[in-house]
Amino acid sequence: VMSQEGFPSSGVRRVRDVEPAAQQWRVGGAPADVNHTRIIDVAWPEAGVQEQLLSGYERIASGRIDDLGPDDFGVVPLNSVE
Repeated sequence: VMSQEGFPSSGVRRVRDVEPAAQQWRVGGAPADVNHTRIIDVAWPEAGVQEQLLSGYERIASGRIDDLGPDDFGVVPLNSVE
């Protein structure tokens, strides 16, 4: 689950920002770092995996998001149902 943004931040493909505190046009609940995910929720069949996927990354406390690479963010793999 993500929230669509009509006027996204630089480098973001129409996914609304998630901030530590909710604001007008911003979702709240993010940790105080620059590289948290904009994913709000993940439906995962095994217990505990969702929490690990959304919080299992090395937090970067400050800096510009544009200076970070793909390995600086959490990874959510594709989940296929057969």
